[in-house]
Amino acid sequence: MDVVWLDVQMWTGLRGTFHPFTDVACEAPDPLPAIEGEWQRWASQYLGVVAMQEGWQAGRYAYSAERRDDGGHTLKIFARGQWQWNT
Repeated sequence: MDVVWLDVQMWTGLRGTFHPFTDVACEAPDPLPAIEGEWQRWASQYLGVVAMQEGWQAGRYAYSAERRDDGGHTLKIFARGQWQWNT
């Protein structure tokens, strides 16, 4: 596996829910994490780098780390979580 996708949703206070924000194609970690907690730590670190580079606004985000097929369909979810970004 070469790529792990982070499906990111952003919290909207007006709606009181998460809404789709972006998908991030990531180079798969080597070695692959063995448990969900390790996936969550990896995803949080990766999201921090992307958010800083792209200038995301501060706030709460939800994500899932997933493997996808060539058509973009989810094959496996490694972890789900919420993440707080503060600039």
